[in-house]
Amino acid sequence: MHDILGCLDRPTSGEYYLNGKLVSNLTDGELAKVRNRELGFVFQNFNLLSRSTALENVELPLFYRGMSSSQRRKRAVEALRQVGLEERMHHLPNELSGGQRQRVAIARALVGEPSMILADEPTGNLDSKTGIEIMSIFQELHAKGHTILMVTHDNTIAGYAQRVLEFFDGQIKSEAS
Repeated sequence: MHDILGCLDRPTSGEYYLNGKLVSNLTDGELAKVRNRELGFVFQNFNLLSRSTALENVELPLFYRGMSSSQRRKRAVEALRQVGLEERMHHLPNELSGGQRQRVAIARALVGEPSMILADEPTGNLDSKTGIEIMSIFQELHAKGHTILMVTHDNTIAGYAQRVLEFFDGQIKSEAS
């Protein structure tokens, strides 16, 4: 599901519209542009570049947009501030805790001001206390108007969502608000 919604794969049938634009028939290059401008990704394993600082990791999506260095830096610092990591921006991922790495990943997802943030098991590699902290950040972002689609197998984490769809064999099994 995330692969299709994240424009990483094409549906085998049907059409997919993102913000009113048909994306299911776009070329690979066009899909890459859609991913960079419309979607923010947060992964279970963080997917941070190990030799880049937190700030450089957050700047990366803006680099691919061709944004100037000063603009990238300003927006990345602000995104790190939003997740409470401004003081750790010059640290490498291996100098950060799991929760801090996930907050860097959230900042990276936010920095491009996407239409939607796709979070794939964002608390799966974290202890329960840190998972709750990450969910608190997602709740704050949602309250500020961000659309967040999260995949989880953890019912406690799903309980933070305003709307829950349960899937079984690719079909909606239940829906709760």
